[in-house]
Formats: sequence, C-alpha cells, structure tokens
Amino acid sequence: MKINIEGLRVGATLAKDVMGMTSSPIIPRGTVITLEHIEVLKAFFIREVEIESSSNGQKMQKGASEPKPEVNVTRTEQVKTQSIFPYLFSESVKKYKADFQKWQSGTVIDIANVRDYLYPLLEAAEEENITLSSLYVNNQEDYIYYHSISVGVLSGLIAKRMGDNKGRYYQTALAGCLANAGMAKISPKIITKQMTLTDSEKAEIQEHPNYSLKMVQNSPLLKPETKLAIFQHHERLDGSGYPMGVKGKQYYPMSRIVAAVDVFHALVSDRLYKKRLAPLKALEIMKIDEFGKYDLEVINTLLPMIANLSIGTKVKISNDSIGEVIFTKQTAPIRPLIRLNDGEIIDLEKERNLYIEEVY
Repeated sequence: MKINIEGLRVGATLAKDVMGMTSSPIIPRGTVITLEHIEVLKAFFIREVEIESSSNGQKMQKGASEPKPEVNVTRTEQVKTQSIFPYLFSESVKKYKADFQKWQSGTVIDIANVRDYLYPLLEAAEEENITLSSLYVNNQEDYIYYHSISVGVLSGLIAKRMGDNKGRYYQTALAGCLANAGMAKISPKIITKQMTLTDSEKAEIQEHPNYSLKMVQNSPLLKPETKLAIFQHHERLDGSGYPMGVKGKQYYPMSRIVAAVDVFHALVSDRLYKKRLAPLKALEIMKIDEFGKYDLEVINTLLPMIANLSIGTKVKISNDSIGEVIFTKQTAPIRPLIRLNDGEIIDLEKERNLYIEEVY
C-alpha cells in the first residue's frame, strides 16, 4: 500500500524500490525503514512510498484506529527549516572529484553515475530556489570540481527559466557539468599552477574542449546538442572563441548557456591565481565590457537569480558605503540610483568607477 512520508513509521518494509532521478534505487525494496531512511527520503523530496501491508511499524488490529506516529518535534522542525542543498552540493563535489581522478587515469566517463549525483542536486536547487552564494567555491585547490558542479546546476536552472522542458534542461545541466571533463587530460601541473600560464600552456588548456568531446562522444545518454554544448563551451557569439571560432547559427542555444555560465562562475570564484569579482560586477563585464561575446538572453535570465534590485533593497557599494535602491533604470538595471545612509544619492550609471558589491 502507498503511504505519505509524513505517516511513514520506523519498522515499515518497502514493497517497491524508491527511485529518484537516478539509475539505481535510492532505497531498495525489502528495506526495513529506520529514522535515517526517512531523512534520506525527505532529502530527495520523495512524497510517498509503497510499503508491505500491515508493516508500517506494527500490525493493525481489526477495527482498531491507526496509532498516531510518534513525532520528535525538534527534529521535525529541523528537517523543515534546514536546507538539504549544501549537503548534496558537498557530496556531489566529492563524487565529481573522485570521477575526475578516475578520468585522469583513463577510465571512461560513466554518464549514469554523474546523473545519479547531479540530478538530485538540481532537484534540490529547484525546490529550494537556491541563491548564487550556495554555489561559491569553498576550496581554491578543488576549484575545478566545485566549478563543474556549479556550472551544471546553474546551466540547468537558466535553461529552465528560459522555457526548456525538463528533459532538455537536465541535459543542459549535464553539459555544464561535463564541459570541463577534458581538463582531466591536461597536465596537473598546469591545472594547479598559481602563476600566469605560458603560451604553450595556454595552447594545451585550449585543447580541453576536444578532449571533453572525445570522452562523451559515444555515450547514448547524451543528446547530440548536449555533446555539442560540451564541445562549444569556449566559443563566443562574435567568433572570438575556440576551438573552432564558430558564430551565428553554428553556435547552438545550449552551448550559449553553458558558455556564459562557465565564464560567470569563474569570475565570481576565488581561484589559485585570481580573486573573485562581485557577481553584479562580473555580469556587467560580460554584458558591457565584453559586449557581443555572450547571449544577452542568458545574461538577462541570470540577473534576477543574482540579485533583486527592487526599490528599497539594501546594498553595499564598492567604496564600502551602505545604502538602498531608490530607482532602477530599464536601460541600466545593474546600475540603479542609491541613497546612502548619510542621505547622499549616487547614480551608478554615471559613477562608473563604483558598483554594487553586496546585496542584503
């Protein structure tokens, strides 16, 4: 019989495998439920499960009313208020790192395995409406692993907001996650180098899209456009990218999403050789300073995911002043009018040397 998770009791036995966006069960049939199992089910946002009749904690006496489940109020409140995303994000980074190290030794990419940890993370990101701060790099030495998972999740979320169906935006997430898989074929000394790369080292780095494509080209689990997005994630709309220098109709929509997200997340992350930029500053660089390289629809979709600059929003600007947004211009959404705490009004569209550093 089917039962809602809220009514599931310790001691019940699963009658069917519990599946998520995974190729193997989250919990297999025949499992006797414990408190830990219930927490896992809630973490994966499973709403109901099928259990063996009369196995939900204890057998029912004929005519007896169903006993109320024992509730640990403190734990229940904790489950409701705690975000599962940080845990899943950390676990996904660990699993991607383990996979990457296998790829370095020549192991073939197991796309199904990547889906098993990426898809539940994307589900959690959708459910919790996560903010960009959830995707920051927490360890500079592990940047490439954090970056790959973050680009996957953010690419999927943007594709969804741009109107793609679930199958397509999940493929976009896979493209973002696997775009830099080819870095596993680059010398580790170059990947971890803390100084400026030489021309020959840059040339080697620029081979990684070719390696990424070769690593996924035979997988039946990836759509042709997904493979193309992995290959094209360093191309640019104006033809200035690599490895092919394509532009126009040769530069496909999914590729444009992954390319923009790949650059954006790199700009807002602390790396071994470069400090991160404020998100709105990074977006401004992509939209204005590097105009013509990135798809404006992708950038405009990303903006509200970074910050809501509606009137009254508290902000900190780059000179450490604190104030609030009093007017947003349609022509310059990233550069509104700010009233500082001392009453001074600053027009960021005119004060180009200043920018919003934090949004509260």
